[in-house]
Amino acid sequence: MALPDSFLDELVARSDIVEIVRRYVPLKKQGSNYFGLCPFHNEKSPSFSVSPDKQIFHCFGCGEGGGVIQFVMKIENLPFIEAVRLLADAAGMQMPSEREQSDEQRRLRERLLAVNRDAARWFHSLLNQPQGQAAQQYFSGRGLSRKTVTAFGLGYSEDSWDGLLRHLTGLGYRPDEIEKAGLAVRGAKGGLYDRFRGRVMFPIIDVRGDVVGFGGRVLDDSKPKYLNSPDTPVFHKNRNLFALNMAKKSKLGKLILAEGYMDVIALHQAGFDCAVASLGTALTEEQAKLMTRYTSEVVICYDSDGAGQKAAQRAIDILNRAGLSVRVMRVPGAKDPDEYIRENGSEAFALLLKKPQTDGEYRIAQLAARHDLQRDDERAAFLKETVKLLAGMPNRIDREIYARSAARQAGISENAVLAEVERAIASGYRRRKKDEEKKALQPLRNAQPKDRELRYSNPRSALCEEKLLALVLQDQEFLDKARQKLKPEAFSSDFLAKIYQKAVERREQGLELSAAACMAGLPENEVRHLSGVLAETVRSREPEKEMDDYIKTILLEAQKRNAQSDEELLRCAAEAARK
Repeated sequence: MALPDSFLDELVARSDIVEIVRRYVPLKKQGSNYFGLCPFHNEKSPSFSVSPDKQIFHCFGCGEGGGVIQFVMKIENLPFIEAVRLLADAAGMQMPSEREQSDEQRRLRERLLAVNRDAARWFHSLLNQPQGQAAQQYFSGRGLSRKTVTAFGLGYSEDSWDGLLRHLTGLGYRPDEIEKAGLAVRGAKGGLYDRFRGRVMFPIIDVRGDVVGFGGRVLDDSKPKYLNSPDTPVFHKNRNLFALNMAKKSKLGKLILAEGYMDVIALHQAGFDCAVASLGTALTEEQAKLMTRYTSEVVICYDSDGAGQKAAQRAIDILNRAGLSVRVMRVPGAKDPDEYIRENGSEAFALLLKKPQTDGEYRIAQLAARHDLQRDDERAAFLKETVKLLAGMPNRIDREIYARSAARQAGISENAVLAEVERAIASGYRRRKKDEEKKALQPLRNAQPKDRELRYSNPRSALCEEKLLALVLQDQEFLDKARQKLKPEAFSSDFLAKIYQKAVERREQGLELSAAACMAGLPENEVRHLSGVLAETVRSREPEKEMDDYIKTILLEAQKRNAQSDEELLRCAAEAARK
């Protein structure tokens, strides 16, 4: 959907970025900017900056940045148009209603949510039909009460090629709508058939209470065991969590991250209504960020097998990066929480939940489990891996606590472990310093954007182009002077030329000239890099002189490129003449 620039300008002007960010991040003023802990990665000291003058944010740690729209997109995990809508509602502005595309998208979303809702009702109703008897027995065999089955809207998809299709078309839905919702699949000959057949069904409900997708499990040994809805206009596996619509209301003060649907449902039935699960995929960064909206603590409770342990290790890193406090719960004598609760009861599980391991304790325990600590060579290998783990911990107190635990398990002194940790930290520091010194000798390489898609063919010119943009986006008088001498075609970077061209066009149209306004609608990698350039720019004492110097360099480098291009054309013409 293409929104008018005038609408976006007014929205950005009404949405003060400091006030918006403060709703999510505690900020302290330092100089002309505000600083806080970055909400997009795990950090101990503030590197997240918000500039009220430029109306941008930038993290000097992870590189995230942009204007107020980009901030809302990232923090709320929303697409561009939904972030704009949220800001517009807060600012008391009405979204442009004349856009047919917007109306069409909204109608499609409403239809897909409606068809999902009616599919969920159909699946649930089949449990009380003769064909749903096996599904009923499956749920009761797993210890689920009728109340739980109803609360989660569980159901059954009959073993028929078009049972759901016939039912939904009978309700007035078009076949293409059913296909777009992921409920039907198109065969090789072009016909449609039901995606889910002969499976117990788990509706996936988002935090707004809408059915956005489904998970289905077979009742026999056929493959695949689990089948999930594909990504659709209303469902993205990486951005949703099963049962978060219920868990967000929990009073337990944390979220339990389990591995599967049945684990989550069993936990809720046992009174642990804070359980959620990822949707047939490993935990994603987006899902971790989604959790931060509802809790600061996550307890991982994955299966006890090798795959579950490996998944837990990966989840720890992702949750830590999201800034969440992470603990890991082990269920002894059972393969998963569902089995443990059925065999030992909810009271026993509650006792386990009171003393989960910290992520450090869990990782050291996993290292110890891989070694025979009765053998000297195995103890040495265990300590070598543990020292590497401890050296990566930023907090000295954590290092000492976990070093004491590792020393006790290996049967050596705590001081010996700590000495090795300090040696490893010093070695890492020397290595990083050497790398930094090496990079300092390569200024042109350092000038390159981190994103390879934005790499500069002429870093000398591009650096001046960056500095020039920082000047003209702060003061329209500078832009007026610059555009008399410099055309976008002289830029060596297509990306920077595009920003300059956009600024010139906005000025000619009488629109607001600001970094935030020029960022609207740009790809994420371009926004991130531009915000970094602007955030690192320091106000000059002689801005006009600097601007002239930048323009001279840009024009000189453009002349060189044109000369080289002319020489290349002459060379090619000469070679062609010889042939």
